[in-house]
Amino acid sequence: MSIQRQIILRYRRPGHVRFALPDVLCEPQAAERLVAGLKRVEGVYRVVLYRRQKKLSIRYLDGVGDFHGLAIAMKKLVTEIANTSAERPWNVENSLSKRQTVPARFALSNWARAKYRQLKETFTATGIVNTNPISRPQKMAVIQKQYVFEFFTDLLVLYLIKAHWHLITQHWLRRPWQYRYEWMAVLYLIFLLVRSKKPKP
Repeated sequence: MSIQRQIILRYRRPGHVRFALPDVLCEPQAAERLVAGLKRVEGVYRVVLYRRQKKLSIRYLDGVGDFHGLAIAMKKLVTEIANTSAERPWNVENSLSKRQTVPARFALSNWARAKYRQLKETFTATGIVNTNPISRPQKMAVIQKQYVFEFFTDLLVLYLIKAHWHLITQHWLRRPWQYRYEWMAVLYLIFLLVRSKKPKP
């Protein structure tokens, strides 16, 4: 039986499909190449492959892409993977784990430095508060609450950037008027983030 016939469609809704995969496509190098190839398909913005469960989940923008085009692209990609697997061993250096965009690395690095600076400032403030025993409990509670709130806010912003990075670079920037409401939401969130960073009196 060919490898294409071993792929089973388990779930299909507009914008979301799930497949059951054969063992050969769940091997590390084959899985990485399959995920990387599917992410390049027009309209696809999220691909998750569960190797142990042998499941593949694909989310795409219905209207930008469709199931028929996705099925054709997946069939072509699986055929290439099968042919490559038969001709030569996989190249581990092409691992998907090494595929990381430069903006994402810079964003993560800047976020880590900012968190370190905030943590250092928190310890400095804690030392100052400890010199005043009367106001220590109240000030410590305010500092801890503010630090925890800002930490989870920044964490949420990073997650939103990661989750929507493909949409921003491939669709929103290319057709800003079509996605004007998404840009309005982004600008409003940036406004809220900047306002939360302003020093409180």
